Amino acid sequence: MGAIQASPLSNAERQARTEELARLRDRIQSLRDELAETRSLHDSVQHTLSRIEIRISRQSRSLRQLSRKLKKRKKKLASLKKERRSEEQKLAAQRALLARQVRSAFMIGRQEYLKLILNQEDPALLGRTLVYYDYFNQARSEQISRVQAALENIENLSLAISAETKKLRQTQAKQQAEKKALEKTYRDRALVLARLNRDIRSKDQQLAQMAADEKRLRDLLQAINEAMPDIFAEGGNHRSFIAYKGKLAWPVRGKVRKLYGKRRKAGKLKWNGVMIMAAKGREVHAISHGRVAYADWLRGYGLLLIIDHGDGYMSLYGHNQSLYKETGDWVEANEIIAEVGNSGGQQASALYFEIRHKGRPTNPSRWCRRSRRG
Repeated sequence: MGAIQASPLSNAERQARTEELARLRDRIQSLRDELAETRSLHDSVQHTLSRIEIRISRQSRSLRQLSRKLKKRKKKLASLKKERRSEEQKLAAQRALLARQVRSAFMIGRQEYLKLILNQEDPALLGRTLVYYDYFNQARSEQISRVQAALENIENLSLAISAETKKLRQTQAKQQAEKKALEKTYRDRALVLARLNRDIRSKDQQLAQMAADEKRLRDLLQAINEAMPDIFAEGGNHRSFIAYKGKLAWPVRGKVRKLYGKRRKAGKLKWNGVMIMAAKGREVHAISHGRVAYADWLRGYGLLLIIDHGDGYMSLYGHNQSLYKETGDWVEANEIIAEVGNSGGQQASALYFEIRHKGRPTNPSRWCRRSRRG
């Protein structure tokens, strides 16, 4: 893969890039289909698990979107209510002013316009009285108009609050329905996992599955390298990935189990990455700028997202509950790309994280030093 460089593109070049991306997604989709076919032929239980965990991903992402929408609706509703309270305060003040004007009218004797003229002997005093009288009537008329306008604003705001409250309740009802559907899907997953654990009992079986899973990942990375075109030219002006070694933040806030290079439970195989123990649903961030090379379920890794950072460097994020990016999407450093889960048949919630260079694993602890906050 080439280095990330800045390069202005013409409309024709951008159109060519779009078509190139479409072809890339088609090639990756073909690869997904091949992997799915292999899963179903060799292990129907794993295939069932993949379908259930992909459904969980979609439902979880839908719930996240509903939660955001709900938050916006609540904020808008609060803003409308605040605005209505402000209008009601204005109305109260305007009514009080109007009441003072009415009392003033009473104090001057509720005199009719013609009576005021006939009772005045001093022309100068008469002129001042008429001006005052006209000013008083105009002010009272304007105040009445303000009161009417405030009443109309309050009515409109009340209607808007009523409509927004209805939308809020509809969104809440939809959210509750999605939560129930997600809970049912998790129960389905638990049944499948129980079957899976019964099928894989011995250490030899575990080792065979782990070896097969690792080979599948290697084959996937090789296929991605062959499929991914050299399209980093439009990615903006970014430093090469190697320049960030030792300066990156971990992709998620949690306890890092530094397993890289250690032997796995099954015995012969070693860890190629680390596990970051974190609560289910916690946000996963891209460690650096790059392009999504893969975003799908893979046996042994669950919902897996792979980012190509250029110059042969890739970062891998496994066992997610939900993925927020698709193949071909550009991502920036610290951008939210997924949420932590336990997909791939895991019992505990955690993120599996790797960094690879030209397909070979490298120790993530040498790249990520800073803890993620927030």
